[in-house]
Amino acid sequence: MGDFRAENRLPGIDLAVWDFDGVLNVNPGGEIFPWVADLGRDVGVDPESFRAFLRRPGQAREVLKGDADLLARLEAWIAREGHAITAEAFLEHWLTADDRPDAQAVGWLAAHSGRKVVGTNNPPARARYIRERTRAGRLAEAVFASGEIGAAKPDPGFFRRIEDWSGLAPGAILLIDDSADNCAAAARRGWSVFRFGPDTRARLPEALGL
Repeated sequence: MGDFRAENRLPGIDLAVWDFDGVLNVNPGGEIFPWVADLGRDVGVDPESFRAFLRRPGQAREVLKGDADLLARLEAWIAREGHAITAEAFLEHWLTADDRPDAQAVGWLAAHSGRKVVGTNNPPARARYIRERTRAGRLAEAVFASGEIGAAKPDPGFFRRIEDWSGLAPGAILLIDDSADNCAAAARRGWSVFRFGPDTRARLPEALGL
């Protein structure tokens, strides 16, 4: 699977599917939750308590696929640990702390005149946040999130849902994603792919015809 090349792929692309975290939203230094280190200062929660919550076996996959409700899991954890914050307040802090737009990438999303959606592995609560409260979500025609679909990238069901919604052949869809596994899975379905990263991002405007 090679990198996407504008000169021989773009004419057949009718829909661009943009990943959120790692593409439109920044993960500083590659760290997924950089704000966790400041939980004690910000909301009075021991960071190690939350890290242990995140490490519970199978939980991340269950939440991302929509098999478990994130707010309910947070409520149970807070009650067990005795933290002096409501689950709703903690989730709001989580969502806003994780809102770190990549201004350049979002600018390219805005400048791209073709059809575009966000396709992300996220639970329903964050999908709603992205859809309603981020510029990227408002610029996109739709936001497809694993927790609402019931399938998470690189599961074929995630890509199939977008194909069915769009009515397009796989070859007419472009995935822009920072994950090699996600790009490989999309390519196996016949999608075009652009692996987004520090060494490739400068080529994205050309690939989109900007």
